[in-house]
Amino acid sequence: MTDITVLRPDEAPPVARAVALAPRVELPERPTIGLVANGKPLAKELLGVLAQELGTALGREVDVVLVEKASAAKQLEEARADELAATVDVAIAGLGDCGACSTCSLYDAVTMERRGVPSTVLITEPFQTLIASLAAKLGAPGYHTLSVPHPVWGKDEDELRALARPIVATAIAQLVRSRVAA
Repeated sequence: MTDITVLRPDEAPPVARAVALAPRVELPERPTIGLVANGKPLAKELLGVLAQELGTALGREVDVVLVEKASAAKQLEEARADELAATVDVAIAGLGDCGACSTCSLYDAVTMERRGVPSTVLITEPFQTLIASLAAKLGAPGYHTLSVPHPVWGKDEDELRALARPIVATAIAQLVRSRVAA
């Protein structure tokens, strides 16, 4: 069951429970990347290309577990999140290219973080401000995102790869503990 919170302008808004990011660790020799595709056009394709590019950048084989949601406007179900958390090393949720799907994808990433899985959310650039605002309201101020130019729809595999490549280093920095001591 979902709780509904009614916000009233004459009352202070509820304080969100702070989200502790999952610990970032070095990945195993053959990591498993969880992809939460929200059903938007080309979401699973872009996420898949990004996972391939991550494997290339890491210099190792990666396994992928793809979860396809029935609707971009719905959050990942608790049972599916539990199953995914039990099988993956890191997770990427997306594609956020509108208001509702961007916010639901952020919820999905935060859901995985709460289960101890380092995660991030993939959105298009116009929704960065919206996600930053919502992340703060969810108790995760400053939560990181991967963003690509808008729109994604209508692109072929080469164009999707061209979107994914520039964000690979950022994805690694957001998901994996650096081997270099700070």
